[in-house]
Amino acid sequence: MERCDAADDENCDGFQCIVWATGFEQNGSAWAFTIASDAEGNVFVAANFSGTIAIGGKSFSSASDVSDVLLVKLSPAGDPIWAKKFGDLGADYATSLAVGSEGSPVLAGESAQGGIDFGDGPLPAGPFIARFSASGDHVWSTGLGGRGAFTDVAIDASDDIVVVGRFSQTINFGEGPITPDGEDILVAKLDGATGRVIEPGGWVRTFNGTSSYEAATAAAVDSSKNIFVLGWSTQTINLSTGETPIRVDAGQFLLKITPAGESVWARGFGGQPMGITVDLASRPVVVGSFTGEMHVDERTLIGSGGNKDAFVVQLEADGTPRWMRAFGDAVERQEAYGVTRDPSGNLVVVGVVEGHIDFGNGPMKAKGRPNGFVAKLTPDAELVWSHLMGTTGQDDLRAVAASQDGETLVSGATTAPDADFGTGPLPGTSDGDRTRVFIAKLGR
Repeated sequence: MERCDAADDENCDGFQCIVWATGFEQNGSAWAFTIASDAEGNVFVAANFSGTIAIGGKSFSSASDVSDVLLVKLSPAGDPIWAKKFGDLGADYATSLAVGSEGSPVLAGESAQGGIDFGDGPLPAGPFIARFSASGDHVWSTGLGGRGAFTDVAIDASDDIVVVGRFSQTINFGEGPITPDGEDILVAKLDGATGRVIEPGGWVRTFNGTSSYEAATAAAVDSSKNIFVLGWSTQTINLSTGETPIRVDAGQFLLKITPAGESVWARGFGGQPMGITVDLASRPVVVGSFTGEMHVDERTLIGSGGNKDAFVVQLEADGTPRWMRAFGDAVERQEAYGVTRDPSGNLVVVGVVEGHIDFGNGPMKAKGRPNGFVAKLTPDAELVWSHLMGTTGQDDLRAVAASQDGETLVSGATTAPDADFGTGPLPGTSDGDRTRVFIAKLGR
């Protein structure tokens, strides 16, 4: 197994740290911001695209000029196993992806005009969620109607599904209409086998503040099935599900919810949180970016003085900040977008860097504007290794997952002609005018 914290080529493939990287022949644009792995090490990627794209000997064409959805399964070696395309004449977006215990992928997103069909007939416009078998066959799919989107999906230890997002028109999970007050926060727990809200385990929670604009943006679940939700509100909001208020001021927040759907606590969060995971001790870890200084509870994180700094914050299970780290330079932009936990409890962070970024073993300088970075930290914020996914173009790296063996999986997009992440030029990257998807595996 390749190790990124060692200078040796452990698997004798001629590369250090990176194991493989791949792309696809495209005539149009494609971008991938979500990735997951199953127990056998297979890799699942959800992407959005327009134009045509060739995967595993098959060519797929979008129905619209805006965006259709791709769901792709790769082997542990990066070879395509199957690919599915979904979309109608409107804009359809995949926003999140999770994989259940039997290798069954769950896809969530948004259909702007409706009509997307995952195998059980066209769905209405609005948030959608669909489950597939390990071989790519449709299991079930649900469209809520209205206007809004699921922004993240997670699967708990019982294989039940947690989805979060926003909605601004009446939606329906099949249990009756739910009407928002402006744009409201949506959190739901669904039965994994059916996609329905089946009591007593299933539930739907909505939250709204004194303004018209709120949203949940990301979610993670711990081993006890507690749920941690990132979100924002333009004014003060009460996130309580009981009689005792749980208020946070305008801005970003982190909310903890029990498996039964009851709010436990909420913390205001400075900066711009983007990704969340939970470590082996049920402590949430949040990544994002900020400018100047950032406040979490009563703790303050000071930046480097540049455009934006990346941050990583770990909190205790009760919401108290445990440690806070900032990474940046005095001039340019550095942003963290995604985070995951590997089987050993280490934290893997991805994002983009302009200028340079230093996680503790010297600065990594971007060649493009920006480039992607990957960094692995211990649960106590010590650096294990860091790696620059650098091309001469613009790279966007937002999605990260870990295999059962602890390898690092990433997906993103690049505009670089002949993009090369260390294993040779990727297929389909000779046209620098379009955004092209890439998928890569790094060591552990």
